[in-house]
Amino acid sequence: MSLLDQVFLVGTYIIAMLALWSLRNRKSDGGMRYPSDYYHSGAFAVLGIASLLLSIFGWGILGIMGEGTSNKLVAIVSSIIPFSWGTGLISRFFPRYEKFFLGLMILGLGLITLSRFMDAPLMARIVYPVFHSTAASVVIATPIIAAKRGLMNSHFLSISVGGALISATGISLAFLAAGRQLLFLSQEIVLMIFGPILFAVAVLYFWGLVHGEKS
Repeated sequence: MSLLDQVFLVGTYIIAMLALWSLRNRKSDGGMRYPSDYYHSGAFAVLGIASLLLSIFGWGILGIMGEGTSNKLVAIVSSIIPFSWGTGLISRFFPRYEKFFLGLMILGLGLITLSRFMDAPLMARIVYPVFHSTAASVVIATPIIAAKRGLMNSHFLSISVGGALISATGISLAFLAAGRQLLFLSQEIVLMIFGPILFAVAVLYFWGLVHGEKS
């Protein structure tokens, strides 16, 4: 890991902590916290902790360079972030479907966990793309719908970009952890862009949440 990678990862941690502080102090028009902010906070907490650990221990803890527990956990951890963000967006803009979507994401996380710890590559190749594409679709499409309906301003669209990046990165890592490669995204390419992408995702999502509210 290069010094520049560490700078990006520490920067990601700082942005995640700022996001947690901002979400903790944000109130709705009724003076209460948005329920969706709890999901967003969970995702930022995981993103911040993961970035800090990577900056300290290096790429080895990703588990894409060999077998072991970290090899299994990478697919699980990389799922929590988009799943939480997707559930948060559903909670905010489509609250009637919140429990259904939350249950779906918990099911997906459970199946992904089983596929990794049971060493079931066929199962993993099915459940991982299905649930990640579902979460990615929500994270990408919901800000566009919210902005188009006038519920949020154009800054909120940065969440769609961040969602696309984190989902593509998560799927790429899962493929590498399973000993496979997604398209042209080899281990060398993924590790070269991983730090900058995490930082970009944190900035884009934080920007959308903070500046996307209609004034």
